[in-house]
Amino acid sequence: PTAPALGGLRWSSGKVIVHVPLSALSEEQQLAAMTSWADPFDMDAAMDSAEGDPLHVEVADDMLDSPVPDPNQSGTCTIAFWDAISHLPSGSEVEVALVRLGVQSPADLRFITSQDLVAEGVAAVTARKLLAGQSVPLPSEALPVAAAPAPVPLKIAAAPAKAAPGHAVFSAEDTMKFLAKKGVLTAQRSDGQIFCSSFLGGSLLGWGCALTVVVAGGSAAVLAEAPGLLSLLTGAVFPVGLSMVLLSGSELLTGNFVTMALPAWTHPGVSKSQVVANTWRIWGISGAGNLAGSLFLAVTCFALSIVPMGSPAAAWLTALTVKKCALPLAIAVGKGACANWLVNVAIFQASSAHTSAAKIASLWLPVMTFVALGLEHSIANMFLLPLGMLLGADVSAFDIAANIVPVAIGNALGAIVFVAGVQRYSLLRNMVYSKSS
Repeated sequence: PTAPALGGLRWSSGKVIVHVPLSALSEEQQLAAMTSWADPFDMDAAMDSAEGDPLHVEVADDMLDSPVPDPNQSGTCTIAFWDAISHLPSGSEVEVALVRLGVQSPADLRFITSQDLVAEGVAAVTARKLLAGQSVPLPSEALPVAAAPAPVPLKIAAAPAKAAPGHAVFSAEDTMKFLAKKGVLTAQRSDGQIFCSSFLGGSLLGWGCALTVVVAGGSAAVLAEAPGLLSLLTGAVFPVGLSMVLLSGSELLTGNFVTMALPAWTHPGVSKSQVVANTWRIWGISGAGNLAGSLFLAVTCFALSIVPMGSPAAAWLTALTVKKCALPLAIAVGKGACANWLVNVAIFQASSAHTSAAKIASLWLPVMTFVALGLEHSIANMFLLPLGMLLGADVSAFDIAANIVPVAIGNALGAIVFVAGVQRYSLLRNMVYSKSS
């Protein structure tokens, strides 16, 4: 599913791999690749014209993961692509970047990624197009492809100083554009996919909440005279759940508050009425899926005595449940707004990171902050409050709903106003996509 973001898709039939530029696929094929849970190599694709395509390569089974075709088997295409680099407007940048990465021949291209090129200062779009093998027009005086029997040596040209190798280039503007695009793609998914993804999101966040209850709740008696340390411990453990949600690609209603609102300001090709319709549909389905997943895990934890009745952790959770259900309406809304502001800052930071470790580290601090400060997150409460009631907290289902609904409203306000509104405006004042995007 990540292949389209890199500019192209690889289709397979037996031992034949065809690297197809994204522009060559129909909208239906692009959507299927970006939303399907199936292995891209298992997708049914009839590529009858592949035999005449210069990007058609015969490879062995153990080479299915090669990002670019083998130049020894399809040297014509690779040499043409290599020769085209020096004729790009930013050709010298690309060449210098490749030299720094140790690329000595076209065969070495398979061992680098677009992130490596971006880290060397090459524009992201240029890097992805090059590694995706998209055709680049050559000038009229360039040699024909057939006249290049050997790899073209790199020409080292003077270039401005770049960031040190291995340092990822951060762009807040690009991250905001990515989140806006994600909202458009999410709206194109089926109701069943969104519900299942949201069910997983609620369940995975619930696992993080359960760990928080066992670790922090079980330590409450020891840290009774150091409430600050208990709050810090609670906040330090809780982000485990959100990390699993983010890295698994699951859905949370609190994150969709931002991604579904952004296209109204970034995509002129999407009408405002369509944005509203998509928003309510996704919010409704993801909220229902999160609730189902949270309740399922709360009942599972209770049935399996993961938080045993009468334990210190259970006593801590029941007291917390009563406290949360007693919050005044305005306080619940306000704490919900502040919490989801920080949660979506965490998602924004994690979306800008290039590795799993960096994503986890980026989201950890904002999430730890909102938990340690005692703010309110509606999806977390969908797990914590029902489990607290099952463990003996003196609250009713109505009391739980009276907490979750205003907190969810606050979550929506915090996400839309501060992230989709203020932060988006500070980065992207105008429409950033064309009407055809």
